[in-house]
Amino acid sequence: MAKQNRNQLKEEPTPGCYIKARYVVTIMAALGSVNLYLLRNPLNIALISMVGVSNSSVNGENQNETASLLATAVVCPQYQANSTTDEHVFQYQEGEFDWSLAKQGLLLSCYWYGYTVSNIPGAWLAQRFGIRITLGVTSLLSAMLTFFVPVAARLSFSFLVALRITMGLLQGVTLPTIMQSIGIWSPPCENTRHVALSFTGVACGNVVAFTFAGIIISYFGWECSFYVAGGIGCLWSIVWFLLIHDTPLKHPRISKQESSYITESLSDAASVEGKRASFKTVPWRKILTSKPYWSTVVPHLAENWTFAITHSWVPQYIANVLGFSIENVGILSSLPYGLNVFSLLASGFLSDFILIKTKIRKTLLRKVFTTIGMGGTVLSFLILPSFGCNHTLAIVLLCTSYMFVGCNYAGYRVALVDMAASYSGILYSISNAMTCVVTLFATQIVGVMLGDGSLPYWRTVFYVTSAISAFGLLVFLWFGTCELQPWAKSKEKKVGNDQELAFLEKTEDI
Repeated sequence: MAKQNRNQLKEEPTPGCYIKARYVVTIMAALGSVNLYLLRNPLNIALISMVGVSNSSVNGENQNETASLLATAVVCPQYQANSTTDEHVFQYQEGEFDWSLAKQGLLLSCYWYGYTVSNIPGAWLAQRFGIRITLGVTSLLSAMLTFFVPVAARLSFSFLVALRITMGLLQGVTLPTIMQSIGIWSPPCENTRHVALSFTGVACGNVVAFTFAGIIISYFGWECSFYVAGGIGCLWSIVWFLLIHDTPLKHPRISKQESSYITESLSDAASVEGKRASFKTVPWRKILTSKPYWSTVVPHLAENWTFAITHSWVPQYIANVLGFSIENVGILSSLPYGLNVFSLLASGFLSDFILIKTKIRKTLLRKVFTTIGMGGTVLSFLILPSFGCNHTLAIVLLCTSYMFVGCNYAGYRVALVDMAASYSGILYSISNAMTCVVTLFATQIVGVMLGDGSLPYWRTVFYVTSAISAFGLLVFLWFGTCELQPWAKSKEKKVGNDQELAFLEKTEDI
């Protein structure tokens, strides 16, 4: 009966011109995801100018003479749209810093040490102090540190590593806090669209970071990429403080109609009440022994292996294996993320539409979208090695390998909110912390697997990635569920004011 009543709830229209507060939160969360990647990713492209790199592939006759200048083996002719020859000229751009590949790998991976450590504490901070202060302060500090990356690089390599670790510590709070905001602000029937909208920033952030970092570096130098990113980060933090509030009950400008709709539609009072959680109030043992929860963790781990390949190694594959010029690497590397935005948004709204208009079981719907998301990755990486140096088909399959990942946000990802809205931030932080470890080690493991960077080694990497994605999909299909878990139902009845007490009593009657 409770479930039926909640499904029949409808939002009363608000008179006049009114932008719904929950969508303001979601849009700001999406921009917060963009901000996360704008602050994180400039170094990936800036390293090309900071250290120096070859600007094109070389032909077979002079490859041995210039091997000392190449970081990896070139295995395909350079892509030339208007050329009928496969003969190429080797060029080399000297950088300011003499860092080995091992040092460059350390710079890219050290961020994840800090990021991994702060995920779970960050989710707890979001519950303890609220989403507004937690995300606003950490993002502002991270943006300010970004300004000092060029200074740190010139002072010492160790200082730059320490700065990157600190940035990771601050930014590890971002995604768990965004997931917590969805559990607080999103009515259950809108969970998918709010998750999809919020996490479009993940894909958009990579598109913007890779594309504009290359343009800025080309025209103004690598230092400016960090100054621009830091400035945008500070601006976003200020707007976040001005517009966002912790809960609907605390929002000074939300309409009574929207506030009532959100609070009455949520199945768990604690998620709206915004109670100040402590580690003792979180059912840690039940969470960590929950089979439905772990069925979402495994595909998340598999997806992040794919992310590590796409984020860290695909740019090198495009440049050093397919032979594209460096000028095009940033744009081509951003394409999978751009397409990912479309699949993410389309699947999010389509999922909610199907859920509202049909009688399909929510668990079945989540599994269908997970199959599309993980299955696209499996097939793309399984087929990709067959095309060797076919530039066009290789780029198409690299795009589809990550494009369909967006459907996972209407699949296993939103299942976290379905099964435990009030602990969604905690659940996501545990999962995200483990996936960060996967990203950290996957980047290093793939570096070892690649050997000299020739095509046979890349084939192995692609096949392994396909197998890992298939395993993650099978686990969710077998064990996954979206039913509200017993341990996710709050038993605390204490509140701080009469309005919250009345709300609790009302939800208990429902």
